[in-house]
This record gives sequence, C-alpha cells and structure tokens, in this order.
Amino acid sequence: MAPAKSLAQELAAKQREISVAEFFERNRQILGFDNPTRALLTTVKEAVDNALDAAEEARVLPEIHVEITKEGTDRLKVAVDDNGPGILRKEIPNVFGRLLYGSRFHANRQSRGQQGIGISAAVLYAGLTTARPARVLSKVLEEEAAHALELSIDTQRNLPRVVSEDVELWDRPSGTRIELTLKAKYIRGRQSPTEYLRGTAIVNPHARLTLLEPDGTRITYERATTELPPLPKESPPHPYGLELGELDYRLKGSKRPTVAQFLTQELSGVGPRALKEILAHAGLSGRETPPKLPAEKIERLLAAVHAVPLVAPSAESLSPIGSLLIKRGLKNVLGEVRPEFYAPAVSRPPKVRGGFPFVVEVGLVYGGGLPADQPMQLLRFANRVPLLFQQGACAITTAVGALDWRRYGLDQKGGNGLPTGPCLVLVHVASTKIPFTSEAKEALAEDPELDKELTLALQAAARHLKVHLSRRTRRDYAAEKFAIILKILPKLAAKTSGLVGKPVPDLTPIITRIMDIVHVETAEPIGGAAVVIPTKITNYTPRPRVLEVFLEMPIDQLPQAEFTPAPDGVDRELGRAWWTLPKLAPNTDVTVTATFPKGAEVEASDLEFYVAGVDEARLIGAEPLPGDWDVRLPRAVIEAAEQAGEPVVAGEEAEVDYDAEEGKAQVDDD
Repeated sequence: MAPAKSLAQELAAKQREISVAEFFERNRQILGFDNPTRALLTTVKEAVDNALDAAEEARVLPEIHVEITKEGTDRLKVAVDDNGPGILRKEIPNVFGRLLYGSRFHANRQSRGQQGIGISAAVLYAGLTTARPARVLSKVLEEEAAHALELSIDTQRNLPRVVSEDVELWDRPSGTRIELTLKAKYIRGRQSPTEYLRGTAIVNPHARLTLLEPDGTRITYERATTELPPLPKESPPHPYGLELGELDYRLKGSKRPTVAQFLTQELSGVGPRALKEILAHAGLSGRETPPKLPAEKIERLLAAVHAVPLVAPSAESLSPIGSLLIKRGLKNVLGEVRPEFYAPAVSRPPKVRGGFPFVVEVGLVYGGGLPADQPMQLLRFANRVPLLFQQGACAITTAVGALDWRRYGLDQKGGNGLPTGPCLVLVHVASTKIPFTSEAKEALAEDPELDKELTLALQAAARHLKVHLSRRTRRDYAAEKFAIILKILPKLAAKTSGLVGKPVPDLTPIITRIMDIVHVETAEPIGGAAVVIPTKITNYTPRPRVLEVFLEMPIDQLPQAEFTPAPDGVDRELGRAWWTLPKLAPNTDVTVTATFPKGAEVEASDLEFYVAGVDEARLIGAEPLPGDWDVRLPRAVIEAAEQAGEPVVAGEEAEVDYDAEEGKAQVDDD
C-alpha cells in the first residue's frame, strides 16, 4: 500500500508554469481590454502604431486605412492596412500570434512599440471574445503575391496556431493588412478611434490616415508634410541607467577581452578620461576579463560608474517632432477651429532620466472656435502616440494642473487643476524608455527629472500666451481708438468747416499724428465674373515705410488665386505668398488684390496677412511675421526698420523680456 501523500506533495503537484499569454488572457485589463469601448480603441491603436513604425523604418510616407464594420449586435470587425515593407511569411505567425515577440525591446532607440505585446494582445482578445482567428495579409516587395494566414494563439504555450493559409494577389507593391473580429462597442467622443487618429495626425503630419466608421462615414486626415521624421539611431546603454544585476548580465555575456574595452565599446558616455577615473575608483586595472569578474568587483565597478561624471546619452536615439512640424500638424487638423494664436512650439533640449535620454515638447493654441467656457483641452502624447485614457493619473496632467495659469491670463480656480478658457495644449514626451504606469501605456509615471522638464516647457509656452494676450489688449485698444477717430473727426471737421465757411481739410496728417499705425484691411469678396478680395495697406505713421507683406491661405486655394501686384515669391507647399512693397510715404496706401475664378468658395477670413518692417504695437488688421517661419527678409526691410529704431527678427524668435513686456503693457493700459 502506497504511503499517503503529504500536504506539501499535494500542493507541489498542483503547481505548473504559467505562460505569458495565459496570464494576460486572465488579466486583459492590464493591456487596455477592460471594456468593449476601450478594447476597440486599443486594437486600432496597436495596429496603427505598428503600421507607422514599419513605414518609417522603410522610409516611405505612411498610407494607413482603418475600417470598422458591424458583425452582429455586439461585435465589430476591425481591418487595418498599410503600405509598409510587409512581413516575411515565416515571421507572420510569431509577430501576430505570440506575446513578447518583437525586434525593438532590446533596441535602445525611440519607437512606438517596444514590448512585443500590443498587436498580439489584440489577437488574443479577439479570439477570447469571439473564438474567431485573426486574418493577416502581407506582401513584401520581392514577391509576386501576398501570404494570407488565419491564426490564433495557443495561450497555454504562448505559441501561434495557424488555422489556414493561402496565397492571394494584392494590388499594392508591399504592405500588411490585419482583420480582427472582437466584442467591442463604437462610440464617438474624446476616447474614440476618431479622436485617436486625429491626435495621431497632429504629431505624425507626414502620415495620411483614413477611417471608415461603421455607419459608412469616411474621415481622412491628409498629410501636412512630405518630410519623414529622422530615423532614430540605436545607441549603447548609458551606465547611469544600469542596475547591479543588469551590469552583471552584460559582463557575463560580453565578448570583449578586457573590462576597459567593455566600458568604452558596449556602454555610451565613457571616454578615455572617464575610463581612468572609473577604474581608479573601482580599484581595477582594466585588463580583467568581463565574464570572470567577481561579484564584489562588479559592485565596486557599478558604484564607480555612478560616481564619475559621464557624457550624457546621445540624443540621436530620439526623433522629436520639432517646433515647426508641431505647429504645422496643429494647423492641419485644427483648420476648421481657426484659432487666433499659435504659440511658437517649445522643444526642450534632451535630458536624462535613469540613464535614458528624453525630450519634452509643448504646443499651445488659443482662441478662435475653441470653447471659452470649458476646461483647457489637453492632448497627451508619448513617442508620437496619443494617450486617451487615465488622464488623471498621468504626470503630464499633474504638471499642467500644477502650473498657475492665472499668471498667464487664464481662469483657474484655486491656482491648480486644468484652467478654463479657449486654449488647447499639446504635450509630447519622446524617449528610448517611456515611464508608463502600466502595460496599457496610457499614462506617464511621476519622475523628478521628467516633472522638471514638463514644467519648464509649459512655462515657456504659457509665457508666449501671456505676451499675446497683452499685445492683443493693446491692439484692441488701438483699433477701437482708430475706429472712433475715423468716425468722429470727419463729422467734427465737416461741422466746423460749415460754421466758418471753409472747405473741409484733409484729415489724413492729423490721423497720422494721433494714431502712428500701419492699417491692414481685407474687404469682403466682390462677386461677378470673378471673386475679388482686395486688401488695403495704409501707412498712418509719420515716416516712410518699407513693408514685407506675407499672405498665408489654404493650400488648395492658392493655385486658383491671381494676385495684383504679382507676388515676389510663392511657396505652394505651405500656401504662402509674399511681397516687398515700394516705400510707402506717410498717409499713402497700396492695395493687394486676390482674384479667384467665378463661384470659388473663398472668404476674407481665409486670407491671413502678416507684416514685417513695423513694430507690432503699430500694426492693426494683421499679425507680425511669426519668428518660426525662418524667413530671410530683404535688406531694404531691415535697413528701413533699423532707421526707424524698430527691431525686425526673422528666422528665430527673438528673446523676449517678459517682465518688461508685462510692465510695458501695464503702462500702456494705464
């Protein structure tokens, strides 16, 4: 008779290994599949992120199509296809049917997907809720036909299971398409596929994105630039980010003959000077063999590495958006809102946290069609990916709410939390290792270095807003004063002249002495055989002016326009034209006319004028030339402005003394 099993033996018999797929199957909320609405968004997000990464690595402009259709009462079919390089047949099952399988986890460079979980987790969720396999169609450039596979995931072994396979003709040179049927719910709103693609279009202005909604509505976000972002370069890990176990692992796996070569060739930031200091601090000669280094010496080596000043990690492993493309992306997507002010985007210098480089970028938009009675709209991004959930638990939200926006002209109860006003703020963090709070990748964790950079970037953008609001107040006051003078002085002159029996005098010199402004006035379109929009520029200042006038308008309308006088230059890609006007004497004017074909749907507000050659405090009806346009002004404009004692800045935004500007605005208001 066999002896009875002990309790320990019975418990031991029940224990078995848990595969990562089985773990996530039971804990799907960790990956962002906790409800049908969020599951749909997470599926679209992971597929689009993979498509963008693939296209950029292949150096092609992304063309991504998302199609969502109904499959019963509570099921949706999601199909996402791209024009990337495609996936080799042997890799398709592993990429889509195996968790923690990918090529970017060990690559120390910026990318959207790194963990090898996202798209395979969507396949896992689809199979769990509908028991239907995913269908993948992929074609590489070297092959005539595309491989079509239906597959699912064996969750107990975390391995792909190919259900069927075929070969199909596909009319594109290369690309990938994935189709998933899942239990999901489609809604419109702030946490919808529409909002995700809108945000993606802002921070990826080089991509063309199309969404076909379940009701047949098609939404397309056209690309705003044909310039691909620079491809981040992979760099060795920085010693400041190493823990003791990781250093031990890297030493044991190193093929370098000496510790000195390991430090200089397999880690970044260790130069000849730093190498000597590290070895001296650790008590090593540098000739030791890395795999044979004992534990106590590894511990001394790590302490030495952290004690010696090293060169910061290279920023070549990052691909920030850049201030120009942030503004262009915002304009491309927010065109219908017509904001009155786009603050120069802030892109902070690269910094380091935990040995990993990161960059914080901030864009700010104010006025126009943005709601004035609602909280500020906050758009959060990490490595060019929108973050739509867990806003309250994100370090970005904390940094925005901690800033006292009352100092910068917005209403904010108690001086904390999101302020109220017609304002939109975009915050983007780019890093080789984003500190997400969970595998769902929806919020950034608190970190002292990150919090500091977020605060500095937000303050810089907010200062631009403060100056804009101060200048707008002064311009509104000057415009109101100008309107009153134009209305009252002629009546007063007519009355007085009638009383004394003399002709009405020319009031222009008097208006000039009172106002000292350059006035730009765009009239409403005049219909007929053609649509004509005249813009009159008048010099109401006591000195001659050489003005550089810039026009910005919708890109699709610029080719239809004929201008009188002919512009000195045109940039069709940016929708811009510009003129160097002949020297305008005091009290004289010139008219720039834009003529469009009959029936053209164009309004005066479609034409945005900017002027260089005059201080913005003396400019009414137009905006000063933005500093981020990188425009080289003609010498005549610069000399004329210098003679008048007025600064003209182009190419880079001038440094602004904000305290002085605030004081000057207060004095002017008083």
